[in-house]
Amino acid sequence: MDSHGQTTDKLKSYVERLERLLDEADALKDSIKDLRGEIKNDGFNVKAVERIVGFRRNKDAADKEAEFINDVILYAQVTGTPLDVTAPDPNELTEADRKAETAVAEIAEV
Repeated sequence: MDSHGQTTDKLKSYVERLERLLDEADALKDSIKDLRGEIKNDGFNVKAVERIVGFRRNKDAADKEAEFINDVILYAQVTGTPLDVTAPDPNELTEADRKAETAVAEIAEV
């Protein structure tokens, strides 16, 4: 097969994969829309549920970040690399931050 044929096949493959992924994305959007309808029909506040999901997703990201920072600190200790790291002062948290942390902790226990 010549290079033109290979290029054509590769482009065709990309187009088909992109079409399939876009179809899957559309299906997911429809599923999310249906789920929001179910949440609303059961009497729950959709925005509140989405906010809970946001908190949970952010908690996962925060856990990964904390694990990464721990790894960096352990690496620095093992290699003797000095780090200029200071932990945030918990007294500097705003009331909204405290409420968000409390909500996330409660949700994580569920």
